[in-house]
Amino acid sequence: AVVSTQSTGNTESLERAQSSAASAQEETKRQAIMYERSIQKLHQEIELVKVDEEQRQRNIVKALEQEVETQRGLTRHQEKRCRMLQLEMEEKLTRTKLIYEEKMRGVMPMSVREELEETIAALKAQSSILEQKANILQSELDSRGNRTAHKTPTRTPNKTPNRNQNRGAVKAKG
Repeated sequence: AVVSTQSTGNTESLERAQSSAASAQEETKRQAIMYERSIQKLHQEIELVKVDEEQRQRNIVKALEQEVETQRGLTRHQEKRCRMLQLEMEEKLTRTKLIYEEKMRGVMPMSVREELEETIAALKAQSSILEQKANILQSELDSRGNRTAHKTPTRTPNKTPNRNQNRGAVKAKG
């Protein structure tokens, strides 16, 4: 009778253990299903946030593109306006110049004007000649400076042009 009581006790313990194990398995399955649903819900929420963010970014890009196009249009308009103003100013300048030249023709006799123009041309020619002479003299000075830097200094006579000769040429033309 002791063995049968032990056997019954073991069977009951075994049945309780199996029942407890089955309950634990069901609880584990139930929790796994809940976790799986939670994970799916999180994935769906993440996907919704991702879609919303992508849409927001597209809207921002679209707005920026529109702003760029608006600014380009304004720039083109301002460039066109600037060109028109420039043309207007050039036209006004040309008209003013023509009016001035017309007035100047009436103020100065043509013979005086021609004489002044001839004097100006002669002075320009003389200025050019003097500039060439100055360049030649400068190059001579530079070459002497280079030679004296390598040799001991020697005295050379000063060859400066006679200023009175140049003035005489100016007076003769004028």
